[in-house]
Amino acid sequence: MNSGSPRSRLKRRLKQEEIEEICEAAEDAARKTLFAELSQKQVSDFEIAVEATGDKPLTLTVDISASPGLSNRRLGRLIEEACDRAFEAAEQKAKELGVA
Repeated sequence: MNSGSPRSRLKRRLKQEEIEEICEAAEDAARKTLFAELSQKQVSDFEIAVEATGDKPLTLTVDISASPGLSNRRLGRLIEEACDRAFEAAEQKAKELGVA
C-alpha cells in the first residue's frame, strides 16, 4: 500500500465537478500505470482510492493497495510509480481546468 498527499495552490475554489474530474484523472493514471506492466491476474484485491480535501490548497491523497502475485519489491516500485503518475495527472487536469 502506498499513499501521498501533495498540495496544490489553486487560483480559485473548485466546483464539485472539477474535484471529481481531478480525482478521476488521478485514478485513471494510477490504474493505467500499474496495468501497463501487470496483468490483472498478477494482482488480487486491487484498490485505488483518491480523496480530495480542502480547497485552497487542495490536498489529494492517493491510496493504492494490492495483494501481490509477484515480489513485494516489484509491486512496491510499481505502486510508487502509479502514485507519482496519479499526482502528475491531477496537476495536469487542474491546469486544463484553468485552476492551477
